[in-house]
Amino acid sequence: MASRFRAHLTGMQVIALDASVIALPEPLIVLENEETFAHERHGWWDALCRRSAIEGTWEVRRGVHRRVLAQRASLADVLIGRNPRSNAGIAVGTALLARVLMSRVAPVVLVPDDSAPSSMRRLLVGWNGSAVSTRAIRAALPFLARARKVTILAGDKGRRTRHGDADASLRAWLGRHSVIYDWVELAPSEQPAEAMLGCAEQTRCDAVVMGAWGRSRLREMALGGTTRTMLAHARLPLFLSA
Repeated sequence: MASRFRAHLTGMQVIALDASVIALPEPLIVLENEETFAHERHGWWDALCRRSAIEGTWEVRRGVHRRVLAQRASLADVLIGRNPRSNAGIAVGTALLARVLMSRVAPVVLVPDDSAPSSMRRLLVGWNGSAVSTRAIRAALPFLARARKVTILAGDKGRRTRHGDADASLRAWLGRHSVIYDWVELAPSEQPAEAMLGCAEQTRCDAVVMGAWGRSRLREMALGGTTRTMLAHARLPLFLSA
């Protein structure tokens, strides 16, 4: 990804100051050992960047994980990280980076541990006329403009967010940016997450672009929803914006 955009890639390891570390008998020693090990990975990161012919830097920061990532991401175009899973296939804690996404400092690309390498050239885009789906599409424009295939999966037709000229405005905006796409309407009886997973497989997409937490974030975390389902079950990278 960095090579395609000739981007500068910053790798970072956070030395987390959380309650589990503070409760240890010698927390400062533990933190210092972890920080020393993190700094030793600098050479490994430099070698990876040279191998891919990209510019990169390695950073080690200490602090509350989510806060450190949110602060650093405020000067990044996109934040990339893992979407780790438990043995049950459920995204662990809905992923730290997904929680950082709630601060809206930058879009996030979450890559599942079991995902195949992705070129992000065949994109599935979730659209329902909402502000969050609009922000996701706008943030993903550099990828959409370079994609070989873009499929728009449009849901919630006839509801408040897709009334009036929402679809026409999106089509016009994509046209102005020379984005060529296929438009697929989601059947009213289909659940958005299941439809997105199925459409991604059918169209052989290698990444999904979608807005995250379109409902109340507390409700979605507690009751489930499209974002949570995609985090738990998607086997390909998710480009998310909140």
